[in-house]
Amino acid sequence: MSNFIVRKAAVLGAGVMGAQIAAHLANAEVPVVLFDLPAATGDANGIVRKAIDALGKLEPSPLATKDRVAYIDAANYGQDLEQLRDCDLIIEAIAEKMEWKDDLYRRIAPFIAPTAIIASNTSGLSINRLAEGLPEALRPRFCGIHFFNPPRYMHLVELIAT
Repeated sequence: MSNFIVRKAAVLGAGVMGAQIAAHLANAEVPVVLFDLPAATGDANGIVRKAIDALGKLEPSPLATKDRVAYIDAANYGQDLEQLRDCDLIIEAIAEKMEWKDDLYRRIAPFIAPTAIIASNTSGLSINRLAEGLPEALRPRFCGIHFFNPPRYMHLVELIAT
């Protein structure tokens, strides 16, 4: 078996956990695309840009150094799903609502690369049930990757197989 190398990642959901998971990847010098809903007005990536800006204000800082923020790009589900094709790892970190996750999985499935790993940061929903929201071909590459908050300082991550 060859080593799995993450050259680029995506985090779906720019809330507290999603943004900090993106920062954690950026700390490892992994380019990451942080996604959220398109903003209702103004810049379509406004929600994500606000989350990225907030990373620099949190204490303790989720970023190892302030320049690591340059590894994080802003994107939205309405216009930017094509960017998922270049990602080796996709981590979903949206609210703990099964129907929202199912809907998001349906939307992203056509854009997932044939070798990418797809994961959920869920802490309470069934990974096996979440996998059912994906096409059959993607299910063997789906798992749970549950980071504890804050990811940079809690040296613990739970890996959950389907």
